[in-house]
Amino acid sequence: MQARAAVNADPNKVAVVDTNAMAWEPTEWPGVSRKVLELVHDARKGRETSLLQFAPGASIPEQVLDRRMDVFVIDGTYSDGSSEYGPHTFVRNQPGYRQTPGSKGGCTVYVKWRVPIRPGGERIVIDAKTAQWLDFPHRGANVLHLYPNQDGIETGRIGNVHPNRKIPSHDHSIGEETFVLRGCLKDEYTAYTPGIWFRMPCGVPHAPYTETEGCMMLIREGDLVW
Repeated sequence: MQARAAVNADPNKVAVVDTNAMAWEPTEWPGVSRKVLELVHDARKGRETSLLQFAPGASIPEQVLDRRMDVFVIDGTYSDGSSEYGPHTFVRNQPGYRQTPGSKGGCTVYVKWRVPIRPGGERIVIDAKTAQWLDFPHRGANVLHLYPNQDGIETGRIGNVHPNRKIPSHDHSIGEETFVLRGCLKDEYTAYTPGIWFRMPCGVPHAPYTETEGCMMLIREGDLVW
């Protein structure tokens, strides 16, 4: 991506972004637009979190990744040149992977680029519509884990909190960021509805709950701590 000013780069601050209220910005690639939610310039901790929108037939020229790239398909069908991925598919491509991002019919995707906390790692493809979810009845939710939490530093999942549930007050010792996919989550601060991205720094408590809708969210932890 083209160089630009940092966005929501202070990991000690709560960030709440309503992507529905943001305008799509054109990129250097015809038919590809973006909304930048977070951008940190750092040789070791650098990361970018954005939404990308591909018009039908649009693509990014072939590239070899110099950072890890995670993609979650929000709608439409996305391709990285090796395969096509439908809605609610998670794809992790590691540094060195050769790809040609694009879409035949158009799509919107959540994307995070970052320098990996640990070198190495496998390519991951998970279709949330066919994968096996785990029940967490004590939290009134079911969860799909997206990548392993081998060292306690980094983890990602899709959480589906059932209606009329209260989650005990807690803080996030390794930080957390969330993108709301469906429904509504509330806490003592505000309400989080589809298209809202929010980041809770390490040590900031909150007590989330749902009402009649429930809430499905893409959740990541650990990007803020090292």
